[in-house]
Amino acid sequence: MKKKRHIAWMMFCVLLMLLVLPFSVHAKDYPNEDSLDSKQVAVINADNGFLVYTKNADERIPTGAATKIMTAILALEYYEGRLDTPVTVPASATRGLEGSAVLNLKADEHIPAIDLIHATLVAGMNDAANTLAIAVGGNLKDFVTMMNEKAKEIGAQDTLYLNATGLSSSAYTTVADLALIARYAYEDPLFMEISSKRFYQVAATDKNPAVTIYAKNPLITTQSKYYYSYAQGMTAGYSSEDGAQIISAVSYGTYPYICVVAGSKENSSGTIGGYADVKNLLAWASYNFSERKILDKSKILCELPVRAGEDVSHVLVIPEKNVYAFLDTDADLSQITLSQTLYHESLTAPVAKGEVVGSALLILDGEPIGSVDLIAKSAVKRSASGGFLLAVETVLTSPFFLVPLAIVLLFFGFKVRIRIRKIQKHRYKSVKTVNNKNNQS
Repeated sequence: MKKKRHIAWMMFCVLLMLLVLPFSVHAKDYPNEDSLDSKQVAVINADNGFLVYTKNADERIPTGAATKIMTAILALEYYEGRLDTPVTVPASATRGLEGSAVLNLKADEHIPAIDLIHATLVAGMNDAANTLAIAVGGNLKDFVTMMNEKAKEIGAQDTLYLNATGLSSSAYTTVADLALIARYAYEDPLFMEISSKRFYQVAATDKNPAVTIYAKNPLITTQSKYYYSYAQGMTAGYSSEDGAQIISAVSYGTYPYICVVAGSKENSSGTIGGYADVKNLLAWASYNFSERKILDKSKILCELPVRAGEDVSHVLVIPEKNVYAFLDTDADLSQITLSQTLYHESLTAPVAKGEVVGSALLILDGEPIGSVDLIAKSAVKRSASGGFLLAVETVLTSPFFLVPLAIVLLFFGFKVRIRIRKIQKHRYKSVKTVNNKNNQS
């Protein structure tokens, strides 16, 4: 009995460890993988966080243009509810940006935070990003610390920011990390609204006239050959050394998806293949995955013995609820196996309907794809006779009964032992007396 309980406990612990780990989608291969121009790819379901396709997703790449996603995340959270707050431009925010995209901010210029956020996200302007960083963090160094802490909080464990602009070849991340960060940003409607704008008018300030800025993301620019009508926001950037870094989202299918690609370079005809990769991958993901029922809550999985039940000796065990899994549309559900753990070998009445009696893990091709508690299908009352016998058994097996009983038995055993020794001693004396008399005669 103890051995069986030990094995059941070990199975429960293993199941618990599996349950606390995130399930990965049971994905299928991207059919056009050989045609991908991008070196690193990650496609994530924005609703549930499942990566449906990856290619070299854990290889380190420069943070690049995607740096400004994190800058904007922190700025939007800092200025939430007060986006019209005027920000003073420090002179340090405009230094060292020669040759890069800038809004031409002037030292001590006053500009609303919302305009700086637009300039950062829509047009990728570096002086705007630096100004936000200093306003939010107090200085660039402390803001970078905030960026790295936020990345870890989101789950991006292999990302290191060194500034608010991405103008650093030493800062690094991965497309897998960028997918997590982009998904976090996607959940903010204002972030998506701003990053999806094709243009924006920055209001006149005390040192600059009003100016219209335009999106640097070719996927949302109607005049671009890379324009994609379904594309939603995010960012894009390019360097001759590292190639394109593109992040975009779509939501025209059952689920919204985000695609992150990096490493594609301009070919001899002047085309960057990464943009076609994003379009094709997002279209493929949108139509090839769905949420499917993998276990019905009415399915009877087993039965458990019930002690002291009223006219019932067993109770049926069923799933607590229907279980669904995010799977590719071609997944063979007949190949799913169920590993269940019952917490007890038997139950004792009364048993409540819906009482949790175990748990189950559903596995496909060796990977966990779902889990559920197991419950008693019906209630079981305790019978009068069964209750009496159970009470008697409880008393007879209770330490409060067994300990005094053991003491009493030990006491009587001791008394019996003494009595036997007295009898033996008396017999010895009687035998000795008889022997003495015989010797005298």
